[in-house]
Amino acid sequence: MISIEENKKLWIELLLECRREVQEPLCDFLVSELRRGVIIEEAPQSGDTLFIKAYLSREDLESGALSVIKNYMEELSKLYPDSVARIKSEEVIEEDWHDKWKRFFRPLRIGGSLVVKPTWEEYVPSVEDVVIEMDPGRAFGVGSHASTRLVLERLDELGRDDRLGGLHVLDVGTGSGILAIAAAKLGAESVLAIDVDQDAVETARKNVHLNDVHDRVSVSTTPVWEVEGPFDLVLANIDRDTLLFLSMDIAKQVSCGGRLILSGILREHAETVRDSFSKRGLEFVALKPDKKDSQWVLLEMQGAS
Repeated sequence: MISIEENKKLWIELLLECRREVQEPLCDFLVSELRRGVIIEEAPQSGDTLFIKAYLSREDLESGALSVIKNYMEELSKLYPDSVARIKSEEVIEEDWHDKWKRFFRPLRIGGSLVVKPTWEEYVPSVEDVVIEMDPGRAFGVGSHASTRLVLERLDELGRDDRLGGLHVLDVGTGSGILAIAAAKLGAESVLAIDVDQDAVETARKNVHLNDVHDRVSVSTTPVWEVEGPFDLVLANIDRDTLLFLSMDIAKQVSCGGRLILSGILREHAETVRDSFSKRGLEFVALKPDKKDSQWVLLEMQGAS
């Protein structure tokens, strides 16, 4: 049993040993679950083994995050036998580890034109590049997770086809604000980004100003059921349970003939999510799996005309 002291600077360091083939899904899951970065280290004298360090706060432990991570690793080991070796934990005092993960966040090209660039990295864009400057802070969403990547790729497609121009967009569960910023930079007339997490809202607002789209993007803690809609395009990159719980409220925000893009969905749950929104009067348009991690899918729905 891990003892938890009242010292706010006390964290639990998880050391996960795994093979390289599960690096991406495991890191994506940890970033999504914990909403903070991880540290990846090469195992000495082994070209195929990695150590992934993740850090849990007292609040994470109290909410059962450690059990969730262990359960995920068990499921992952069924898909990739012998790839997830072991996990151990120890108490650590916060030092400078919370910035070390920045070494692994590099400029990331998504789709044909989007480039997600951390604020501390240099990048010389081409004429066609649409650059999004990001400092994720404590919020989730830098474009590396499959669920975020899927929505960015779809926004990029819509933007290159000039199908975002003049649209009013709602981003439900905005996190770092990356999707709202992308929509604005790709042509949307206005974007309302909402999140119930105050830290996420503060981070999103900073990123909105950083990208100079504050004239088109507003960020709020207003819950989706209180938002005055409807919208031409609604984005919701959140977990399955929240999508199902909010399906009626989200569906109401989609205008007649408008578009709804849902992400944060594992393929095995796609039918359940699709059926829930279909019952709310939306029509199924398409399902798209992520090219790098096909267990994650995007659902696209449309409001009845």
